[in-house]
Amino acid sequence: MRALASCVAFALWAAACFAQDAQSRAEAMLDRARAVSDIRDKDATAFRLKLEFTFPGNDLEQKQGTYTEWWASKDKWRREIVVGSDRRIEIGEPNTIFWSDVGEELPEQVRRLPGLVDPVPPRNRKMMFESVISPVADDANVECAVTVPSSSKQKGAFCFHKPSGVLIQKLEPYPVGRRIAAYRCDFAAFQIFGNHTYPRQMVCLVEGHKKIEVKVVELSLQGSLDANLFNPPADAVEINLCTGKQEPPKTTSATFPSLPESESLVSIGMEFVVDAQGNARNVRITRSGGAAFDTPLVRAVQKWRFSPAKCDGRRISTKIAIEIPVTPP
Repeated sequence: MRALASCVAFALWAAACFAQDAQSRAEAMLDRARAVSDIRDKDATAFRLKLEFTFPGNDLEQKQGTYTEWWASKDKWRREIVVGSDRRIEIGEPNTIFWSDVGEELPEQVRRLPGLVDPVPPRNRKMMFESVISPVADDANVECAVTVPSSSKQKGAFCFHKPSGVLIQKLEPYPVGRRIAAYRCDFAAFQIFGNHTYPRQMVCLVEGHKKIEVKVVELSLQGSLDANLFNPPADAVEINLCTGKQEPPKTTSATFPSLPESESLVSIGMEFVVDAQGNARNVRITRSGGAAFDTPLVRAVQKWRFSPAKCDGRRISTKIAIEIPVTPP
């Protein structure tokens, strides 16, 4: 796996092997991986998935948490992430997600868990590929689809085990200070679950530093699930999903606070819900610049006002993410 990672990284950042049919080949590889590993497909039986994970804290101490998912259908599911006294709950209903956070904001690598346990992007997420490569010279069983460079001029990749079709590694551009590195996730210890093959071990790294390590401790079929599991918490924020013509929210009033000078470029990530009345709710920091930057920005964004998002002309609530750069004087 280390050889694969180094070869893929070289291929990504140095460019290699262009294939004219890369787009169709990459899409076929993704389709096969979904068919093989997607335990949440339209014919999936209700299940319960529980993970235990570890990740480094701010002082590099090892922290632990659990992720539990109850899946009845694509229109009825619940996810719960717990780290100590901090918790995030998401409940899915037709065209709606209810979102509730308790305690402190979960670290970025923990918030990425839903995308880690369902790693193959959905069909409705359009992706552009520039090449398909075999990154390990002495292993013809591995093939990687490399994406077209992003706005940061860096590439990503999805790597597959050709005999089985499963996704074994994915890489995506990731900012580290002023440069872009690769956020790499490896998938291993595949086992049969019903008609699918699913990984029991997952680990993500940036430049060799482990961001999170995950172990599946339970994946079991459920004859039925308690209906109370899908009752949204009283404090949950409603997020509407749009399958029609969507218009994003637009800022109508936004005042930035005075921030301290920064010796280097700082990029602060934030996410929040713009509700159907145009208010910013559940404002959270997703990439910290430090308390001196985070606190005044959260307070300011809470006062912003928007023209809400629309779905086929109807006002809806939606979750958005923004990046706020702070440049040195």
